[in-house]
Order: sequence, then structure tokens, then C-alpha cells
Amino acid sequence: MEIEKKAKPAEYVNNKALLEEFLISREQGEMTSRLAKMLMLICERYARKGMYASYTYNEDMQAFALMNLVKAWKSFNPEKSSNPFAYFTSCVTNSFLQYLNQEKKHRNIRDALLVENGLDPSYTFTDSYNSDPGEQPQNTETNTTSDAEQPTEEPAEETTQ
Repeated sequence: MEIEKKAKPAEYVNNKALLEEFLISREQGEMTSRLAKMLMLICERYARKGMYASYTYNEDMQAFALMNLVKAWKSFNPEKSSNPFAYFTSCVTNSFLQYLNQEKKHRNIRDALLVENGLDPSYTFTDSYNSDPGEQPQNTETNTTSDAEQPTEEPAEETTQ
């Protein structure tokens, strides 16, 4: 009985190779395709983390993070640190968080508009809206009238018999 040897899985991005490829790209003045693939691998792996994997717009978050990496890849300074993996990973983390904050803002605006029109908002908005009915959740920018423009409530007239 012969035991088959399993092929080693392809190596993930290691710091040494990433630093070498970054230095080559910096010399050329443009990102090499190998560095781009490494950055894409970092984004894909990070997107599979449990806290991000279940979002329906996961691919959009990855695209947003890649766009930010393409903008910021030249900002890494190898004289200060020899760990580009940590730098690019924190860029991806910040991009994911930034995208989630944008989505939350848009969701709250949409839900506030739904409530104004008598429709049902999302479950999370309903929960926060019902907890304090006098106050709308934060990050909504649908109220365009100032306090001075809002009508005041007149007390109801008492009828005597």
C-alpha cells in the first residue's frame, strides 16, 4: 500500500517576497503584476475573515480596498519598516471599515426615508427607532429643515360645557 504525498498548497504572500517585489516596483516607478497579485491575495484572504465573510457586498469591499492599495502602495517606506505585509494589511483593514461606515450611513438614510413614507425599514433601524421614538438614529441626514422652520404644536382648545 503506497501513501500518496499531497502537494503542498501554493504559498501565501510572505513578507520577504513582498518586500522584494515592492522594491522592484519602486525602482520601475509602477506596480508590477506580481505585486498586484500579492495585494489581491491579501485582500481576498482578509475578506474571508469571519467578521467580513457574510456581507453581501464583500466583493465591493475588496474592490474598494484594492483601489486604496493602488493609491497608497508607494507610501510604504522600507527605510522605516521592513514589514510591508503589515502596512498593506492595515490599509485593507482601514478600507474595509471605511466601506462599512459608508454603507451604514447610506442604509440609515434609506431607512429614515422609508419610515417617513410609511414603509417598513430594516430590522436594525426598527430596533433603534423603537427604543427612543422621539429621536432618529445617528448618521441620518434626511432632516433638511432647521428647528426655527419647524411648526410648533398648538395646545388643544379646551371645551367647557
